[in-house]
Amino acid sequence: MADVRTQRLPMVSWTAELIDAVLHDSSPLETIVGATLAPGFPNHPVRNLVLPTTLARVRCHPGYGWWNGMIVHTGDRVVIGSMGFKAPPDDDGAVEIGYDIVPNYQGQGYATEMGRAFVHGAWQQPSVRPITAECLSDNLASIRVMEKLGMQRAAEQDHMLDWAWTIPE
Repeated sequence: MADVRTQRLPMVSWTAELIDAVLHDSSPLETIVGATLAPGFPNHPVRNLVLPTTLARVRCHPGYGWWNGMIVHTGDRVVIGSMGFKAPPDDDGAVEIGYDIVPNYQGQGYATEMGRAFVHGAWQQPSVRPITAECLSDNLASIRVMEKLGMQRAAEQDHMLDWAWTIPE
């Protein structure tokens, strides 16, 4: 969501211009957001699935980018990952959060830090109820992030864990 930030990490909402820069020519990023891409960003699923889908949605509905974006490490001035809802809230207000952090920045609390800020911001949106997530059942790092964020395991099927937040009223 717009203006999600922590002491170390702002999230910059996706625009068509930013996605084009990440996918095709990252040189404008320094001018646009004051950052370069960390090695490994975007990872294969983000480059080949998430960003093309997001680009198509942002081109049709520019406000779609408000629900997701790239994570910038302010100290290093690099894009270290992305976070967002896989789609705007549905008719029931349900959203699913997804994120990625490049390998060189994993294990340093960045996903948890941004996740807390992102979820806190989502709770402020009256249209968002509930927030869910999923991860592979053997992805111990993601499991730990979900637990630190206070999520509860909701289900497990075919090596996937479903998670849910209880959002305070």
